[in-house]
Amino acid sequence: MKVLIVEDDPVIAGAVAELLQHWGLVTETTGNGLEALALLEASPFDLVLLDLNLPGLDGLEVCRRLRRMPGNQPLVLMLTARDSLDDNVLGLEQGADDYLVKPFEPALLKARIQALLRRASRPLQEDWSWGGLKLSLDGRTASFNQQDLRLTPKEHALLEALMKAGGRTCSKDQLIEAAWAWADVPGDESVKTHVKNIRAKLNQTGAPADLIETVYGVGFRLNASHA
Repeated sequence: MKVLIVEDDPVIAGAVAELLQHWGLVTETTGNGLEALALLEASPFDLVLLDLNLPGLDGLEVCRRLRRMPGNQPLVLMLTARDSLDDNVLGLEQGADDYLVKPFEPALLKARIQALLRRASRPLQEDWSWGGLKLSLDGRTASFNQQDLRLTPKEHALLEALMKAGGRTCSKDQLIEAAWAWADVPGDESVKTHVKNIRAKLNQTGAPADLIETVYGVGFRLNASHA
């Protein structure tokens, strides 16, 4: 599922993108209304998180023009600092599906997105599997052949990134982005150590030793033969 984040505050945009990527969504970000329209014309999106106050073209006008475009329409969740009934009603009248007043808690953003996706019959995937390997994002649990894996939060985030990649190689930079905060970026050896620990815990459950493959000089991936 692909989401366009239209937000001119780079801190907010980065934080929202990180959250959505953690939930398994693909994101693209712009801070300009005109650039947002160009992106929407060039590529299909499932959801747009649209700030109201934007340079180039404000969010209301972006939404109005978007709704005039032919073809499949994305869902629009308007993000606004204006806690005004008139502004929020106007956003809905211009074609937004819902709105959320900033600042907001991540749990509330997720709930609003899930509600929109349910209404559009596009549920947010919470559970992932790869052969006998199961991972729950909601309960933050993991297991192999129904045997619990006691993973640390970082190990869970790394395994989550590998499972969402679906057998494609995750670079070390991608794994770092998935599991570490911006202010706490580790070195390559730390990533290797965490993957080694995940492998050890998987081996204790009887998982194949090569379930997580090393792609030398690049990163790691799940072995397609065990999917």
